[in-house]
Amino acid sequence: MALSRREFLTLLAGTGPLASGMLAPGAHAAPAPPDGIFALAGAVHPGRGAVLPGHAVLVRAGRIEGVVPAHSVSDRPVVAPENASVLPGVINAHCHDLHTAGERRERWLLHGVTSIGDAASPLRRLPALLDSPPGRTATPSACGPMLCPPGGYPLPVHSPEHALVIASPREGADAVRRLADLGVTRIKIAFEPGVLPEPYPLFDPATASAICDTARRLGLGVRCHVEDLSGLAPALNAGVTTVEHVPHRLHDQGTVRPVLGPDNAPVPEYLRLLERMARDGVILTPTLDVFTRTPWNGPALFEPVRVFRSLGGRIALGNDFPYRRTDAGMPVREMRLLAEAGLDQRDVLEAATATAAEACGLKDRGRIAPGLAADLLMVRGAPTPDALQDPVHVVKDGVFVR
Repeated sequence: MALSRREFLTLLAGTGPLASGMLAPGAHAAPAPPDGIFALAGAVHPGRGAVLPGHAVLVRAGRIEGVVPAHSVSDRPVVAPENASVLPGVINAHCHDLHTAGERRERWLLHGVTSIGDAASPLRRLPALLDSPPGRTATPSACGPMLCPPGGYPLPVHSPEHALVIASPREGADAVRRLADLGVTRIKIAFEPGVLPEPYPLFDPATASAICDTARRLGLGVRCHVEDLSGLAPALNAGVTTVEHVPHRLHDQGTVRPVLGPDNAPVPEYLRLLERMARDGVILTPTLDVFTRTPWNGPALFEPVRVFRSLGGRIALGNDFPYRRTDAGMPVREMRLLAEAGLDQRDVLEAATATAAEACGLKDRGRIAPGLAADLLMVRGAPTPDALQDPVHVVKDGVFVR
């Protein structure tokens, strides 16, 4: 029998007895172990790789010690609800406007989203966004303002605070270094001409390459906003590591052209670029939730994702909160839409954990493996979107927050 949440938290505080049913076979009641030493047992879904039924995740001092057969654990309390799954905390890799630790706790962490990727923030918001007390709020990945050429996206449609104007390769390299000093984990750029007859300005190749090269030397990936197929090749040529959104239209001299052929397959140029992304390990964050709420909803969103996944491409989960009435909390709608685009349950979970962590540059999160942060969820049954809406437990940096 499993302890109640209150009983278990009391136990971890060192003030409660070890309850019947929580001992591993052959273990005997003993004084409570030090705070922060416990195990979560069930079917372990590591985020990437095979499921391990009947295993336990060992936690000590906020970190994962290992994954072992559950029956072998005798040195710590074991939380083992009936028919439970243990998985990494979910990561929403593409969000905006969640800057304070309190916001991230209430809107995300308490629902099982243990980290978020902020995909562009005003410079003045960075200190609040990077304030991340362990065990108390969702861990942030920050980009700071989006780097753009004069007049380029996001300036025509968003607040100037969300942009940092770059007019030369030298300015681009200097901006990356300044943002790195401020603590960002990713750089954000765009190759976005918009849908007007006169396209928005785009980075020239030298400036885009200077940004990406400098970021790579500093260990930072580059996330690139690409809605228009005309921007995908320049983004890949520059060296971006993540493509944000699904290129779903083609701006051609004032005319918007389709990106799919009569059979709904990506046009040859698009297919070649998807193959290149898959070969080079470039991650795609489709943000289907936000775009299915627009007139662009349809095969042009789903078919490129389906093809990219079939090519072995890596996909990260992000719903572009708060735009177009997307929701905070567990991003179940994005999960279901990824499934509609051809991802199976394991693919969706990997997109929401291991690959989302890589897209955000969160090197110690997103998987269940020794040495990584103990950001963990427990759900009843398989980790489907329905089960994830109501997790049994949420553990953040080894602290039970739910």
